[in-house]
Amino acid sequence: MSRLTRRQFIKGAAAGAAGLALAGSKPVLGAPEVAHRANPNLLFIHTDQQHSQALSALGNKRLRTPNMDRLVKRGTTFSMSYSADPICCPARACWYTGLPASRNGMLSNNHTLNADVPDLGQWLGARGYNPFYSGKWHVPGRDPRASFTCLTANPTGLGEHGDPVVSRSAQSFFTSYDGDRPFFLSLGFLQPHDCCYWVFARPGDIDKLPDGLTERDLPPLPENHDSLPDEPATLRKHMDGIRKWTTRWSPLQWRYYIWSYYRMVEMMDAEIGRVLDSLEDSRFASDTLIIWTADHGDGLARRKMVQKWFLYDEAVRVPLVVVGPGVAQGKVDSSHVVSGLDIPATLCDYAGAPPPPGCKGRSMRPLVEGKPTEWREFAVSEANITGRMVRTPEYKLITYKGESPELLFDMRRDPWEMTNLAGEAKYADVVSDLRAKLKEWEQA
Repeated sequence: MSRLTRRQFIKGAAAGAAGLALAGSKPVLGAPEVAHRANPNLLFIHTDQQHSQALSALGNKRLRTPNMDRLVKRGTTFSMSYSADPICCPARACWYTGLPASRNGMLSNNHTLNADVPDLGQWLGARGYNPFYSGKWHVPGRDPRASFTCLTANPTGLGEHGDPVVSRSAQSFFTSYDGDRPFFLSLGFLQPHDCCYWVFARPGDIDKLPDGLTERDLPPLPENHDSLPDEPATLRKHMDGIRKWTTRWSPLQWRYYIWSYYRMVEMMDAEIGRVLDSLEDSRFASDTLIIWTADHGDGLARRKMVQKWFLYDEAVRVPLVVVGPGVAQGKVDSSHVVSGLDIPATLCDYAGAPPPPGCKGRSMRPLVEGKPTEWREFAVSEANITGRMVRTPEYKLITYKGESPELLFDMRRDPWEMTNLAGEAKYADVVSDLRAKLKEWEQA
């Protein structure tokens, strides 16, 4: 069998993407289609299980991420960005509906999205945009082909194999798209989620580092590696269920895990580079808004944890960068707490469309364009159905309905979340205030 050259592959892929583009968008929910408006194209890039500090532009010298760094340099980065729910499917359902998991039906990975809730592909498709999708979807109960023109099949398995297909489909799309409406292109990368399989394959301890590595090559353990505070029963159950995979790990194995995780991030960064290069070489370079984020983070040896499912910062805090026309460049916003629920409101704002029905988020557009606005005081994340996080710039409250203890952290003095202040009398008013904020948010 003859092998395709790289040029032949790209040419063939471009022709396939062109056929998809010409097919137009799928039937949509919401309102009748409206005429084309002069709004920017929208590119939503999302990675899977990426720790908020796993990029070199923010000072991490243990990995090199030149392409994510490129986004940071060219846009506005939010240092207090939080997943709406640090679990795969709920986080994604929140992105596409603007509704928290408690309202969109996606309470956990084994639930489904409510059928009567429109997603962003449907919503923007009815309001002047051609919606396209490539890569990991992972929103049970909603076939992406009903909402988007899909450039690839919904991939499963390893990001190492699937992510190059996603980036190359984007290359072909930027080369071939000739629709008469602006596009909304969503790209779902799987890396560094492959770290989950790394853990499952290594339940035992390591006796020798492979590939010529030495201990000097490995990152140090995080400051809170041994921090194991008293926690609500539901939270403890989830965390113990994850720790069963790492009970025999030595400090060396933990450090090797962090090193390996960073290599997976670098693999994904290379694919983002392909996307950015092809966009910059296209006619869409100057009129495309880019939002890049992750669904959730990774334990990354904090509290002897891997994976997600919990409301400590290592799992619930995520990278978020906005790049595009009018967006402040090279800015790190460390004043405003933002959420995954704000992403659909922001995309709709730039699209000249109202946010989806019941959207709990707010548009970040005035923040990234440096315009005066009164931002909310806090953000809320959900987890494990009954878990809630209330985050202000100063404090974080973690509470599980009907359970004790509650967890309160001073995030400016204790960013590693090692000292629970909830039981101290002098913080009683802080806890009361955060509970009131949570009640207000849930009743709105």
